[in-house]
Amino acid sequence: MSFGMNRICAAAVFLAVGLSVAPCLAADSLGTAGPIRSFGGKPCSGGYAAVRKGECDPPPVDATFSPERRFQARLERVRQLISLARIEQAIIELDAAVADDPANSAAILLRGRLKIGFKSAEAINDVELALRVNPADSNALATRAFLLFDRDEQVALRDVNKALVLDSKNVDALWIRSLVLAQNGSLDEAEADLSSALSLEPDNSRNLLFRARIRMRMGKSSEAGDDATALLAIRPTREGFQIRAIVRAMSGNYAGALDDLNTILDQPSDQPSMLPAGRGFVELYVQRAIALTRTGKPAEAKRDLESIVRFGGVRAVLQMQVYLRSHGFPDVKLDGARSDQLDDALQACFINDACGRGISIPG
Repeated sequence: MSFGMNRICAAAVFLAVGLSVAPCLAADSLGTAGPIRSFGGKPCSGGYAAVRKGECDPPPVDATFSPERRFQARLERVRQLISLARIEQAIIELDAAVADDPANSAAILLRGRLKIGFKSAEAINDVELALRVNPADSNALATRAFLLFDRDEQVALRDVNKALVLDSKNVDALWIRSLVLAQNGSLDEAEADLSSALSLEPDNSRNLLFRARIRMRMGKSSEAGDDATALLAIRPTREGFQIRAIVRAMSGNYAGALDDLNTILDQPSDQPSMLPAGRGFVELYVQRAIALTRTGKPAEAKRDLESIVRFGGVRAVLQMQVYLRSHGFPDVKLDGARSDQLDDALQACFINDACGRGISIPG
């Protein structure tokens, strides 16, 4: 996500709410439509415990301010609360802001966007209210499309198309339309929307990541790797390293793939006692076991196999056994248990490009 303009924009963005969308808002960590781009980031001297207690919250808004000044102060306080990841408190402050100015569609929309993911019914209610106040709000239309695209793809596409007619440079709307298009298999169009968005905002990490995913699906591995590298220059992420590792392995650069995977996993010799949080880590160990095998480190690869069995359990072992049985190893047992026979078959599979590239264990 682009942070270069944030300090310049921070003071101006919320002062512009209700008049127009500030030009710098698209480069802001909040974004303009759909889910908030990022939460947190503001340091608090007392750490997380102090944040939870509200010890770093900005002071309450002075009730003696004029209505206009009070409204603007509430919105600035919302921004600061979001930077502390104090979402419930930000919503409460927005309730007060909307009470001060019920006709401000941007404030209503921001409140709805903050509710995406955990108060979905309230989120859609706020978006509908924002559209009643301002039916030509490009951001509200795009946000409704985001909330609806899993349930009614055609309605979502109608809304986001209308949003982009109203504002063709709406970066978040372009991202949202790419989500809808990718879901219905229109990958070329989804890629084009993401490229348009990135031409407007080159450092948008969300769009770089999604374009990398789309390009992997399209078979454009080299371009996906370029996107992953650009993403990692902005914000190192697990998925960015994983995509680049896959691309490097596909081109035969197993040493480079190993470097990327070692960045996001414990070293094989460390034998982690528990699976790191998040989905996909078992598959990362599979990828690294392949890279270790291909770079002449079979002993370390076996330690990663131990991690795969420990973290993935019987299900992971059975998936590998089924895959091996259908890819040139018909004698592998289907018993969900690790054995010397399984290790030998996996080592042989990892060495073979066609076999090794296809094996994966969803985490």
